Amino acid sequence: MRIIISATGKDLESNIDAIFHRCSFFLIIDMETNSLRALVNTIRDRPSEIGATVGQIAANEGIDAVITANIGPRAFEIFEQYGIKMYQAEGKINDAIKQFTEGKLTKITKPTVPK
Repeated sequence: MRIIISATGKDLESNIDAIFHRCSFFLIIDMETNSLRALVNTIRDRPSEIGATVGQIAANEGIDAVITANIGPRAFEIFEQYGIKMYQAEGKINDAIKQFTEGKLTKITKPTVPK
């Protein structure tokens, strides 16, 4: 399983960033190989269409699940289209991953921020 997390930094000690498509970094974690890759979100300051672009990035990476604090309508749409599950969490990424593996995160069933 591959997970993408909106992050304030490049490691697991970082916090989950508040809004998925505007985050500073995307952390991609492969739960099977226990590998971590950090991607700088170079499009976070674009005025529009960020949600669709980051949604497509996640789909291209073969992501199975998203962990974030909030998600907008376009990213939500793309994730649903590709069958990527979305979960809500705040705080430290390490804690969120533990909660995810224990099945304790709340599933996101609709966008949490307006368009």
